[in-house]
Amino acid sequence: MRTARAVLSLLVLPAAACRSVVVSPAVLREPADRATDRAAALTRWADAVALANDFLASPWRRTLPAGRVELTDDGMRFTSDGGCRWPLTVWSTTWGDLAVATGARAQECDGGFRVGSIDTPEGEAADPLLDNTFFSFEDGSWHDAESLARVTLHEATHVLSRTGTVGAWNTLAYYVVAVVTLSSAHHPAEDRPRATSEEFAWFALPRTTDPEYLDTLEAVRDEHMASPHDHCEHGPFPEPPCGDG
Repeated sequence: MRTARAVLSLLVLPAAACRSVVVSPAVLREPADRATDRAAALTRWADAVALANDFLASPWRRTLPAGRVELTDDGMRFTSDGGCRWPLTVWSTTWGDLAVATGARAQECDGGFRVGSIDTPEGEAADPLLDNTFFSFEDGSWHDAESLARVTLHEATHVLSRTGTVGAWNTLAYYVVAVVTLSSAHHPAEDRPRATSEEFAWFALPRTTDPEYLDTLEAVRDEHMASPHDHCEHGPFPEPPCGDG
């Protein structure tokens, strides 16, 4: 499936920019038919950013640099403790539609990540700011704050480390590797983002785990960190060069 995504993306590359809608708090606050849904989405988004920042301030974070995610009227950005900023804009685009059609939820790019559209829930007015895979599953049910935080942190790792489809040359290299190997399930460009996702999962588990098992969970984490793995690359790493945010 992921190989099909790579091949198909190359074939439709010229059409990928047909639709591009920026998902931002400022626009979500504008009057609309689904004002209640928009307000709820904004609340979940703010809760997700708070959760992401709890993770970033915790000892579970190893791969991303020390810093925080900030949510402004224009969208998100990552600000490191060293003072660097990287925009994490969320776009709902035609390219994102392609990623969704082939099994993904989001695709990294310069300055943030793209998501795809979903069918508008029956009986509701179409709203591209809500009907996308950042906020919703394909069946129309909502992603919770933890899910929003998880995808944000994964894609932020792509943006900061400039791996995957961040930049024209990286995009070309990403798909060449995927096509040549006939797989992108374990693409090396996913190693650091995958590591962040693992770290966030370890961080999130204690929130629903009996305290008596926390020592076991930390031992599993430490054992994993103690040796290299084929499909994840945990930090810490030197802080990357500043973005343009």
